Amino acid sequence: MGTSTIYKRMNDLGMNFKEMTKKDLGELEKLSPYGEEKWYHGWSCPLELHNGNVYPLIFWKGLLMRLEEAPSKLNKKYYNKYSGKTLNEYEWTMLKKFLIAEITRLDKEFKKSLKNKGKLKEINGLIYNNIF
Repeated sequence: MGTSTIYKRMNDLGMNFKEMTKKDLGELEKLSPYGEEKWYHGWSCPLELHNGNVYPLIFWKGLLMRLEEAPSKLNKKYYNKYSGKTLNEYEWTMLKKFLIAEITRLDKEFKKSLKNKGKLKEINGLIYNNIF
């Protein structure tokens, strides 16, 4: 088992791999989410994932994080950039609402596609697999 390190590049500041020297690549390799230096020439190292495990990843307003880290990192009030106002809800609450709504929508589409194929049977408002 190994570790996968995810690097994130800022589009305006980050150097291309083609332009990097061996020294630059060595410095980039030293980046760690746990170290003091988390940035090098526009590149950051937000995550390390251990191979063999399953991690749901969240990308929220430029931050890439694991789902279990989201409540501690998204502890500010939500700022709506379109209206220019800060809402009276935390970023974590907004993310949770978006995720639940999206999962509900995808679940409905999945059940609808199975029902259209005739694989699910509805009895008294409950949906069962057509095993009988």
